[in-house]
Amino acid sequence: MEHSFSQDIGIAKMFKDRISKDLSQETIVNPFKMFYSYNFTFDDLTNINQSASNNIEVSNSKLKIVTGTTGTMISLTKTTPVAVNSVHLKVIGTLLSNVVFSVNAEGTDNYQIITPDTETVILNTGNQLKLKAVINSALVEIDSLAILYK
Repeated sequence: MEHSFSQDIGIAKMFKDRISKDLSQETIVNPFKMFYSYNFTFDDLTNINQSASNNIEVSNSKLKIVTGTTGTMISLTKTTPVAVNSVHLKVIGTLLSNVVFSVNAEGTDNYQIITPDTETVILNTGNQLKLKAVINSALVEIDSLAILYK
């Protein structure tokens, strides 16, 4: 008795398999051993406090300034499962040296400046996490960012 089975592999399946293989080869590093994250993909205005932010938009999955040279993005407050003691900001985009990032863990407007790819100890700990990004150039585009925290 002989059985044969065939499966048609379409282009979409081939791309999916290729992406999976590429991702499995990446080494994911968490150098500061953070346990939680607050992520922004900028597919839409999710997680952005639109009434507190000004002169920013999400276009083509990127955070940008609408007009002029300055814009401010303030996130919605995220209630965290623990008191935030330290953060690590990961951000992808262009001309990020023209962006000042700051964070607040107590739900107020008392922000603390943070630097991407470094661990920052939070001075005023709490479980009401907010991010503020002040963009100082019309050429800045932020693709995604994540606040890793513990």
